[in-house]
Parts: sequence; structure tokens; C-alpha cells
Amino acid sequence: MADDWKLTVSGLDDVNRELRELPPKLRRRALMNALRAAGRVFRDEARRLTPVAAVPVRRKGLQIRTPGTVRRAISVRTSKLSRRRGDLGVFVNIRPVKKGQRGAYSPTDPFYWRWLEFGARGKPGAGMLQKAAAKASQAVMQFGMVLGPAVLKLNRKGAQP
Repeated sequence: MADDWKLTVSGLDDVNRELRELPPKLRRRALMNALRAAGRVFRDEARRLTPVAAVPVRRKGLQIRTPGTVRRAISVRTSKLSRRRGDLGVFVNIRPVKKGQRGAYSPTDPFYWRWLEFGARGKPGAGMLQKAAAKASQAVMQFGMVLGPAVLKLNRKGAQP
């Protein structure tokens, strides 16, 4: 999706000032809670847009797809890469299954999400993750609604490190 769009956020200076007054551990917790809340906005929209099979898919008598597998696998996860750099971050993606549960004939493996997202062999994709990005303004509002009160509450308590 190559649409150009612009998002303007105001009032972050006040939030930054309040955050600087918090001890680092509490600051991280408040930010991560707000980031997760914003990520849930994207996750919920992507889940809403994800196509779901009406019935289980069977091949040679075995069930190979369970309806709603991809929808349930869309999650908000902590970014290990950001954490290694010392930053905070979350991302929304399709959570893979454990190694022993993977495979084309595993009804719980959402590996086929790529075809749902991007399409295959002339079939257009649903673009559920890309379309969920349109909820950026709502996610930023949710971020502020969670972070602002949390920071004020912690500063009122005189938070100790």
C-alpha cells in the first residue's frame, strides 16, 4: 500500500516533561502499557478485516485449516530488536506457531497469512495488516489516553525508583 498520508500529533511536549520526572523503570512500564494499547487498535482492526473460511478445509480426510486461525494469530508483540537497542517498541504481526506444530497440514499454523495479505496467482489479497494502518490516528489517541493519566497518577504518588 503506497498511499501517502500525514499524521500530526500535538501535546507531546507536556507528556515528555511529565515522563522525565518519572524514574526509568516506571517510565518504561507506563510507555509499554500505552504502546500495547495503541497496538491493540491496529490488531483489532486487522482481525476485523481478516477473511475467515466458513468451514474447516479438509484434504484427504484430514483437517488442514481451522476457520479463524489467522485471525486469532494476529497479536501485539514486544520488539526484541528495540529492547536490545535499549528502546521500547511493540509491533503487530501474525504470531507463528511452535516448531513442532508447523506445516502445511497443521490446522493451527497460520503460515498462509501471506497469501491472504498479499494475494497469490492472480487473486488479490485482503491487505488486512496494511489497511489496519489507516487507524493510526485512533492508535495515537489511545496511546495518549493511556499514557497521560498513567504519568499523572505516578507523579502524584511521588513515585520512587
